[in-house]
Formats: sequence, structure tokens, C-alpha cells
Amino acid sequence: ILIETSWMRYQQSDYKKAALLLQQALSLAESAGNQEATANTLERLGSVYRAQSKFIEAEDLYVRSKDIYPRIGDVEGRANAFNGLAEVYRLQSKYTQAEELFSQAQEVYSRIGNEHGLANTLKGLGDVYCSQSKYTQAEKSLAQAQEIYARIGNDIGRGVVLRGLGDVYLCQSKFTEAEQSFNRAQEIYARTGDTRGQARTLRRLGDVYRLQVKYPRAEEWYSRAREIYASLDDEAGRANTLIGIGDLRRSQGRNPEAMSSYSEARDLYTHLGMTDRAEYVSNLLASLVADRDPSGTSPQASARFKSASHSISP
Repeated sequence: ILIETSWMRYQQSDYKKAALLLQQALSLAESAGNQEATANTLERLGSVYRAQSKFIEAEDLYVRSKDIYPRIGDVEGRANAFNGLAEVYRLQSKYTQAEELFSQAQEVYSRIGNEHGLANTLKGLGDVYCSQSKYTQAEKSLAQAQEIYARIGNDIGRGVVLRGLGDVYLCQSKFTEAEQSFNRAQEIYARTGDTRGQARTLRRLGDVYRLQVKYPRAEEWYSRAREIYASLDDEAGRANTLIGIGDLRRSQGRNPEAMSSYSEARDLYTHLGMTDRAEYVSNLLASLVADRDPSGTSPQASARFKSASHSISP
């Protein structure tokens, strides 16, 4: 029950409550000497800390779970831990370590015939390549993941990959292709009833239109995304959308409104304990006042935020 409740909290971006519940579950598992439950809980707790950008804590938890799985003969569990740890490294721009771990997970999933795990790993590799501007390799990995998800009938996975492809195209200013990918993802999310996926894709569509100076359409998609996030009580999603709205207002020369959006986003990130993102938005606010490039203040924070904002949520 603790695990199930923690997952629900995690889906609602209530990371503090999710972590508390998982810590209770971990204490029970360790007290009972249940290594399997301990490893699984460590892995899930690692995911919660990763979502909060608490990378040191997340890394420690994934490593601990990774070390337990061989002792109990759980090959698949170890591959899952590889994946989680790889994501931690990717979000810190440690691409060599991330690629190595994703590749190890890929080898395990291929050997045991776990196509779902294999597709997830290919998606992770695609994100690594995209973050390094290796767009051809990113598209190849994502296309392979898409093929697997389609074969096993995983529509949610297909939507996630289409959103990833949209990001690859958007980073190259291929707006037509990006819009098509995001719209296809949106159709899947609408059909499967994945409202959170819809909100994420609407936010990205807002970015597509904002970057093409199609401000009314950008405003519409950002507003729709914000409404969905509010209905889901997803504060992280709301904060991400407020960044887009702030960027939109800034592009329109409406700086006081941009500052208001950025400030609200910063406060939400701070409340959620997402310190790297809060720092990034603080830099945006400082740059707005100083009228200079936000990346100049803290490039590390900027890179981590951009990677995090494009990552696949569980």
C-alpha cells in the first residue's frame, strides 16, 4: 500500500510525500530482511529524488539497488537500476557515463528479451544524443524505440517517443516536423486518456509557435497546458509552463508580466525542492533585470534545466 500510494503522489508531482512514504517502505523492507523489496524501493526512491534534481541522493540509491540485484539473481532489476542511474548522469550532462549505462542496460534487455525495457533504453540514448546535438543518432535511437513500442502495442511509449522526436526537431528549428510529431503524440494521449501527456505536449507546441513568433497560438497552447496541470495538481508541470509563458511575455516586450511568470515558477520549484530549476529561473529573472543572456549567469544550471525539461517522465 505504501508503494502504491507513493506512486500516486509521484504522479501528482508531490515528491516530498512520495519520498516520505517510500522511506517508510524502505525501513520496513530492511527490517524484514527482504532484499528484493529493499532493492525495488531504493530504485523508486531514486526516481523521486531524480525528479527533484537531488542527483547525489538519487545516484546513491540507484547504486545501492544496483548492487543488491545481482545477489538475488534479478538481472532485469539491475538493468532497471542502470537506466535510472543513466538518467541521473544525463540530467547532469555527464553524457559519457549515461551512454555507457544505457548501453549496458540495452545489452541486458536484449539478452533477456525484455522489449519494453529495451525501448525505454533506446529512448534514453536518444535523449543523450539530442542533448549532445547528435541529431542523426538521436533520431535513429528514437525510431528504433518507436518501432518496438508499436510492435508490443505500447501507445504510451509511442507518445513519449513522438514527443522526444518533436524535441529533436525543435532543437534544429525544424518547426513543421516538430509540430507534426507533437500533434501525433497529442492524438495518442487523447485516445488513451493520458491528460498529463497531453499537457506536456501542449506546452511543447506552445514553444513551437512562440519560436515562430505565432504568439496568439502559443498563448492558447500554454493556457490549455496550464489548465490541465492545475486540474492534476501538478506543480512541476505548472512551473514548466510558466517558464514558457514568461518567455512568451519577454518576446512580446511585456517584461513585468514575464517577471511575474518567472517568479511564480521559481517559487513552485523551490517549494518542490527542485533547486537546479529554481536557480535557472532566478538567473532568468536576473537577466531580465540586467537585459542580458540568461545562460551567462550559470551555464551549468541552464543546461541541467533544459535537459530536465525535455526528459521523459515516468
